[in-house]
Amino acid sequence: MAGIAELMVTDMVTARADETVVQVAEKMNRNKVGAVLIVEGGSLLGLFSERDLLSRMAAQHRNLEQTKVGEVATRDVVTIEVGASIKDVLDIFRARRFRHLPVVQNGKPVGILSTRDFHEYLVGGLEHYIDQLKYKRELAEGIDPYDHVGGSYAR
Repeated sequence: MAGIAELMVTDMVTARADETVVQVAEKMNRNKVGAVLIVEGGSLLGLFSERDLLSRMAAQHRNLEQTKVGEVATRDVVTIEVGASIKDVLDIFRARRFRHLPVVQNGKPVGILSTRDFHEYLVGGLEHYIDQLKYKRELAEGIDPYDHVGGSYAR
């Protein structure tokens, strides 16, 4: 059974709680990510996302250069264990309606999974499955699935 270890991003972008929001936003932009894990001493303290930037900073007219990211990051972070199944991930994304899910092992962050990565994985798997079904059907019908590549060997 497939697990999330195969599709999570292990090169996580992290920040300390005492960094300013502008520092963290610049880090997010530089790394082209929508969320940063707030980590100290190897422990996950929170998650700061684009949504936090909009709802807790811009909407409240807070100063980006003076506000510490730890003050506005999501503190009660939902996580998933690295050994969890793909279905478990889907259930969490559906129920909680967020886009970034930290992956932990023994309570320590080891990766992050975005809905974008998750959907790409699902679509890629579905396309592969459909291609395999088509290939098997063509073989069963006596059709050479690779005949279009360079012609039939029987000619």
